[in-house]
Amino acid sequence: MIKLYHMHTSTCSKRVRITLAEKNLEWESVHIDLAKREQIEPDYVKLNPNGVVPTLIHGDRVLNESNVIIQYLDEVFPEPPLTPPDPYDRAQMRIWMDIFEHRLHKNINIVSWVRQERYKRWENMSENEVEEVLNKQPSPERRELFRKRLANGVSQEDIEFAEARVADVLDLMEDRLNSGPWLCGDAMSLADISVVPFIERFEANKMSKLVDWVLRPSLGNWWQRMQHTKGYKEGFYFPPPD
Repeated sequence: MIKLYHMHTSTCSKRVRITLAEKNLEWESVHIDLAKREQIEPDYVKLNPNGVVPTLIHGDRVLNESNVIIQYLDEVFPEPPLTPPDPYDRAQMRIWMDIFEHRLHKNINIVSWVRQERYKRWENMSENEVEEVLNKQPSPERRELFRKRLANGVSQEDIEFAEARVADVLDLMEDRLNSGPWLCGDAMSLADISVVPFIERFEANKMSKLVDWVLRPSLGNWWQRMQHTKGYKEGFYFPPPD
């Protein structure tokens, strides 16, 4: 049995749900509300020491990190395959996934702090309440990141720099997609699944320069193809709990 701890709006959770849908796998949902900070409650931190979503449990195995989870699912449940058969294409897939995690995800997180008004989760809290929440954050890196953002905010200069780095990645994708419909090989792969939640996030955040499909027509065509895949249609959106 597969159990997924996730949040309905989380980009990383969407990666896993899309993969589960593509694989036709049944799974049990455990919703973690990030706005209520359920991800840093002690019972959940025992499963995920970083205090983030998603977390996947398969039997007695516990897995964190969404890109690792979807690679695990593709290896354990190989049909239909989401990894290219050619070794070079597989290597390219892993390179893309690394770019999406360490360049795209990192920078969109900066932008989302302002555009998705994540700072409002901290409003109307006393200094003691803020400190209590920060001290519960299991990751020292994330704890320090929140301290800096709460103290200094995110400047317009930081946002513009982050958006420029995101645009660099989208330009790389456009160049690749000019020569084929998918990022790696002749079929959709985990690389495509890894990035598609971020493309939707750009539209939701009204980042018009990043979703200008006149500027990047091949990427726009890829985005349309992804929205018509089984995984996207069945796994991307998830109803929030009542």
